[in-house]
Amino acid sequence: MTAAQFRTVQQPLDPTTAVGEIALFDADGNPLDLSGGGQKITSVKATALAAGTAPTATLANGVLTIGIPAGAKGAPGTAGVGVKSISLTKDTDGNITGGTVTKTDNSTTAITVTTA
Repeated sequence: MTAAQFRTVQQPLDPTTAVGEIALFDADGNPLDLSGGGQKITSVKATALAAGTAPTATLANGVLTIGIPAGAKGAPGTAGVGVKSISLTKDTDGNITGGTVTKTDNSTTAITVTTA
C-alpha cells in the first residue's frame, strides 16, 4: 500500500460535525476495499512515521492503523528572550503600583498595575 487520501466532509443533518473519509490505494493506484474478508473498521489509530517514508495503512482485528510521515524539518526559529529580573514599586501604604521587567537581552518592559 503506497498511497492514502483523506478528505473532510460536512454531514447535511449536522453541519457542525466534520466526518473524515479515507481512500486507500495499492502500488498500482487501484482502490482497496477495507471491508473485504468480512472485517469492519471499529476504530482508527494514527501512528507517526519518520519524514520521507511512505504512508501506511493496515487493518487488523477491526483497527485501521494509518502511518503518517512527518513533514520536512524547517529552519530553526529565532532565539527567545527570557526574564532576568522583576522589580516592583510600592506606594507609601505598601501597595504595589507598578514595576519593571528586565529581560535576558537587557531590554525592559514596564509593569502597569490597575485596581478594580
